[in-house]
Amino acid sequence: MLSRGVEQLGQRVSKINFESEFQGQFGSFGGEDGRFMWPRSIDTDQDGRVYVSDEYLNRISIFDAEGAFRYHFGRTGSEEGELNGPSGIAFDSQNSVWVVDSMNHRIQSFSVIGEFQFGFGRQGDSDGNFEMPWGICIDNFDNIYVADWGNNRVQKFSSTGELLVKFERSSSGVGDLKGPSGVAVDSDGDVYVTDWGNHRVQIYDAKGRYITALIGDAQDPSPWTQTYINANPEILKARRRADMEPEWRFHRPVAVNVDSSDRIVVLESYRHRIQIYNKLKNYEEHSLNL
Repeated sequence: MLSRGVEQLGQRVSKINFESEFQGQFGSFGGEDGRFMWPRSIDTDQDGRVYVSDEYLNRISIFDAEGAFRYHFGRTGSEEGELNGPSGIAFDSQNSVWVVDSMNHRIQSFSVIGEFQFGFGRQGDSDGNFEMPWGICIDNFDNIYVADWGNNRVQKFSSTGELLVKFERSSSGVGDLKGPSGVAVDSDGDVYVTDWGNHRVQIYDAKGRYITALIGDAQDPSPWTQTYINANPEILKARRRADMEPEWRFHRPVAVNVDSSDRIVVLESYRHRIQIYNKLKNYEEHSLNL
């Protein structure tokens, strides 16, 4: 889990399991090797190495599975292989890392040691162009999904940069997006988009047709939060008197991921928490909070 909060305190990577057990952390605020200024996204390669994008330092930092810094790549600029505000990162089946080069309004592919391989996209609102893209994911067929933040849409491309599908408002007026920030795809090909500006997660099928939306259902606090509440009687009393339903809902969901068991993991930036859902046959059932 990548943390980006108050600069001197929140810049780190934490490892937590699904039982809310803390496994460790690494990284801190700074510009030196192994440290972060504005960390933006995180992913792992086929060998378990951890890659973290830093939009201020315009680089990708690489750590081993234990959190020891290994190397970084990236330099500031707009030429091939250069970066300006890198955000989302994701790996394909060939172990190439795809980087959303947000302020250059494009997508670039690198080898695991940072060698430039391929890129596509430019600034604009026509098909295949981007306006400050943010999140990215890659499916089992190496198709690339990009959350096109400024154009309020998600675009799906082939591995050669050919536009395949757009996910946006339908003719019936549902499924519209406002600042989509993250995207993920499950084993059935369903696509999940964190609709940051509308405080929800939109779900589409593989052809871009709107299915439904999640709005958040965190009725039970995480174990850590519950421990804090139980230790403060006045807070406990106040919560019993208050309508807590607004707290259950998403507020600025910023990222989404789907694991190998089709659990949908949603990160909320404003509530500083994660909501996790189990995908069942015909609907999503809320599971737990971290």
